[in-house]
Amino acid sequence: MPSISQPFRLTALPKIASLNNYATQGSYLQVADTLTPTTNNINVGVSGSAVSQYIINPTPKLVYNQPISSTNVVSACAVAEIATTEEKDPREVICYGVQSNRTFSLCATIKPVSSTASDSSFGETYATHKISVTDQIVSLKVFPDTKSIVAVLRSGLIQFFDFELKMQHSLDSSYKNVSYVQHFTSESGQKFMFLLSDIDGNKVSFKLFEIAQSDSAPPAAELSSVILENMCLEGSKIFYQFGQVYRLHGNAVSIYNLPHFQHSRTIELPFLASESIISFKPISTNRALLTSDNKMYLLDLLHNAILSQREMGHLKTFQLLETAVIPGNSALNNKTIALGVSIKHGSNPSSSLDIVNIDVGTGTLRDSLGKGFLSRENKSQHLQPLVSTVNDTETTEFDYDRILKELSKTTGNIERFDSVFFKKLDIKNNYYTDSDRFVNNRDFLEDVSALIFKSFKSEYPKALTYLLTNPLFPVSHTHNLLQKLKDHPRLFKQAIVTCPNLPLDELIQELFTVINDELCLDLSLRILQDFNKDSIKETIKQKSKIDVNNFINFVISESFEEDRIKNKPRLFQLLSLVLDSVGLFALENDMLEKLTKYIDQQLSVVKENVELYNLVEEKNFKNALGQPVGDILNSNEPVATAYSIEQLEL
Repeated sequence: MPSISQPFRLTALPKIASLNNYATQGSYLQVADTLTPTTNNINVGVSGSAVSQYIINPTPKLVYNQPISSTNVVSACAVAEIATTEEKDPREVICYGVQSNRTFSLCATIKPVSSTASDSSFGETYATHKISVTDQIVSLKVFPDTKSIVAVLRSGLIQFFDFELKMQHSLDSSYKNVSYVQHFTSESGQKFMFLLSDIDGNKVSFKLFEIAQSDSAPPAAELSSVILENMCLEGSKIFYQFGQVYRLHGNAVSIYNLPHFQHSRTIELPFLASESIISFKPISTNRALLTSDNKMYLLDLLHNAILSQREMGHLKTFQLLETAVIPGNSALNNKTIALGVSIKHGSNPSSSLDIVNIDVGTGTLRDSLGKGFLSRENKSQHLQPLVSTVNDTETTEFDYDRILKELSKTTGNIERFDSVFFKKLDIKNNYYTDSDRFVNNRDFLEDVSALIFKSFKSEYPKALTYLLTNPLFPVSHTHNLLQKLKDHPRLFKQAIVTCPNLPLDELIQELFTVINDELCLDLSLRILQDFNKDSIKETIKQKSKIDVNNFINFVISESFEEDRIKNKPRLFQLLSLVLDSVGLFALENDMLEKLTKYIDQQLSVVKENVELYNLVEEKNFKNALGQPVGDILNSNEPVATAYSIEQLEL
């Protein structure tokens, strides 16, 4: 079940002004992207204090601390375990970028891996390398396989160093003001990196690179470059997750697909306050963690639901720094953790790093039912009366006489007629809906119908389509209606399907004369729906001269249309009524032969189906005796029949 636990403290932060300011503390704390659900080590670069390493179990504790100057701001941090020989203990490289005023540096330290509290390293010195770089370091990534460190600078430079910080390669991405960098690995093991940079003119540059996995190839190759219009990274919260990029801006989340950063969809978050302190991180497939001030939400961005939420009343704000992303598609892999920074209430607030345990659920619709984003009013859940006791009956009235006069002045002009009809009666669609139930004056509808048929001949206004779908269409105008509309296929079909009170004799007349299969099906269904068998047979008998050949050909012809196949039994029902009414002797010899041949074919199909059914039943009976099917097939002994018949001589 999706849930968010109460956070527990990892460590208290130094009382530095920048670390206690919720507007800047997120950028002053850099967490290495090594967080996993089972990890025990967390590496954090704390600006103005130290680059520290903590363990979580058995109890949170500091195990390594590398002090830095109080004027240094940590802009990026990365840690990775590196390959060693069997004789040596496992080692790891810690690299971080710092800024002091307008001076930018890259530092790297190689030390033994600290896995438990007893391995704590205080006072020990390790080989530390440091070099100057030309701009602020936005991102760092360590690749143990190629023994390289990748640094992305704000200026757009992508630089590759070895573990002693000797530069191996430098690449210019062409765009400055890099704001977001993400490394990821494909299912086949290929390593990729993409950069997002703000450009003048409210534009963003997207560049995708493939990182080489060997020393022989160039370290990076550009795969894709896209300029995104009408987009700004400032104020946006961005993360990458399983082939998609999520961007929170305002109270909306825009989702983009890689490799070309194509916009997929946008999700509105109506519950999100615009002035709140917000953080946004991935947590699982189609799920994300969102914090707003001291509230944390577990969101399903596929089903648009709040799976779980928690308000931390003892805190003023809580901001996410890093999360351990998991697939979260079953109950076996739905537990993970998140690391954040919190500020307590009070005149002298203190900050701390906290860990939250998360159950992300399974990502199915079942987890999201009843938890949609749409805000709900707190209405009473008690039983409500079926009829309102308040006199709030809708009383929409129209001046029908005045509307009819205006319609009379527009005769001959279809556009003006439709404009007056739909506007004055407040009709939204070209067809009848429940919202039009107040247009209920039968005399008015009859006068309008008469006006339409009198004033328009070659072409009819859209108002007639509306009238044909209205259940109050006047009965006086249904006589000879199909004949009037025969030259207008759309209106002709509309009348057959929806116009009420059509005479049966006219429907049957059209059924036997129309040559369009679609209309023939509509006429057949309309006749069977509105009239009983006796009236249908009686009306057919009253017809003096009718030709049923077209209808019979329509029924017995082969068709793969879904509607024809679905309604085949009803068509045979109507065919039976027709043949009973006209008699078989009224049919020509060719039609009788065709009908006989069709019946023989159907009987043959039925016979084959019965034989196949008997074979299956016999096979199932043999299997039910207990002998496996494989033994029956492989056995050389004659198969005993389930039963036998012997002739008796008397």
